[in-house]
Amino acid sequence: MHIYEAKLLGALKGGSAGSLEELERSLGIGRDSILWAMENLSKQGAIKIDKRKEYAVSLTDEGSRDLSGFPEEELAASLLKSGRKADIKSIKDGIGLMWAKKNGWVTVSGDSAALTKEGESAASGSKPYALKETLKQIASGAGAVAGYVTSHDQQFDSLIRRKLITLRERQAISGISITDTGIRMLGSAPQDDGLISSMSREVIIGRKWETQKFKAYDPNEASEPVYPARLHPMHELINHVRSVWLNMGFIEVSGPIIESAFWNFDALFSPQDHPTRDMHDTFFLSNPSQIDIGDIALLGRVRSMHRKGWGEPWREGLAKKALLRTHTTSVSAHYIKKLSNELESSYPIKIFSVGKVFRNESIDYKHVAELYQTDGIIIGNNLTLANLKDVLTRFYSKLGLKPLFKPSYFPFVEPGLEAYYYDEQHKSFIELAGGGIIRKEIAKAMGTSKSILAWGIGVDRLMFNFLELNSLIDMYKNEVDWLRKRAELKI
Repeated sequence: MHIYEAKLLGALKGGSAGSLEELERSLGIGRDSILWAMENLSKQGAIKIDKRKEYAVSLTDEGSRDLSGFPEEELAASLLKSGRKADIKSIKDGIGLMWAKKNGWVTVSGDSAALTKEGESAASGSKPYALKETLKQIASGAGAVAGYVTSHDQQFDSLIRRKLITLRERQAISGISITDTGIRMLGSAPQDDGLISSMSREVIIGRKWETQKFKAYDPNEASEPVYPARLHPMHELINHVRSVWLNMGFIEVSGPIIESAFWNFDALFSPQDHPTRDMHDTFFLSNPSQIDIGDIALLGRVRSMHRKGWGEPWREGLAKKALLRTHTTSVSAHYIKKLSNELESSYPIKIFSVGKVFRNESIDYKHVAELYQTDGIIIGNNLTLANLKDVLTRFYSKLGLKPLFKPSYFPFVEPGLEAYYYDEQHKSFIELAGGGIIRKEIAKAMGTSKSILAWGIGVDRLMFNFLELNSLIDMYKNEVDWLRKRAELKI
């Protein structure tokens, strides 16, 4: 038995200890040494360690702001000044209205909200708002946690639901006592082998390493988990996707997330009355609401392409609408125009992009509003669909997938195809990519007569093959514990 273990058992023989601080004062040795001895003795059943839950509470940024006044308080004060009634449409703060109604401060009838007597008391300050008083108590640190742990006070629950405070649970030692096994162990003389078992404060101050040796380290001993810094799994996958394209001889390019409808839709021959332009699929912006195109000649060619191809009027105002790009194919469109006058010796030109895109669509296990795509194009001579299938097959083979292909339609390619695979976990087919040969009308409008292969690949959906996920949403919960402990990607 080590001398530290013997000292600890001796201190506990007369009764239990309430905290580590008590043991530090009575034993005269450092906390690390005591913890080491406790760990060893606990494994041998010589001591019993009782633990309790503790909570660390803190205000969020929103909670700090609400210290000066809750939204429902401000609403009640506003109604008191304006004659105790207001049109619902004039009340901009829906949170304040919701909580004022829940507190019984206002009643809603038809299109108007009226202040009640309880609301008048709250607005005049004659009756303190209990929720605000609790928040102030937490801010001052006076007994807030104890109140929550012992009674689960409703005020605390409300503050947590409103994300005004955060609670962090932790285990704390509430008592340490010796067992019968520990008493028997005390009968044997302590064996102080004179070895240093840990680098404690006393060892450093006393420079004991100069006269004593260190105890051999046992790698099998239990230790605290260590969580080194690591990338988010999506960033890991994106980096791998990027390396695959680079190793296949492609050059990486990028483009803006905020784009004009011209480059996102019109330049890609998507008709102006196509359903994907509706608000339910596309996030249009109000500031800026429009983005100028600038290239008058290009505008003219695209206008002619639409009028001839779709037989419908083409409106420049719709093309200028600002939006969050719905695909990274908009980046490819920019570069088809940019690379239209390269020297013949430069072909074939192979480029790719990786970036975030936005879709205003229903959320399910394989659909999210924000996702990552990787797009690519090859510009050259006499390129065929067989060349595209070969590129996609080689790309997916680097990711351990064997894609299946089927014909498909996209406004900007002819012919077109889709790549997909069967997901065993969800028992369904997962679409991986869409692509084809860029229509000659588009190539001509962009200023080139070359043939162009183009494709767009959903990166997020690849994650089903590399990480056990029930839904893509699981990746974006920002749960630190999951990020620390999640499995390595099986790439």
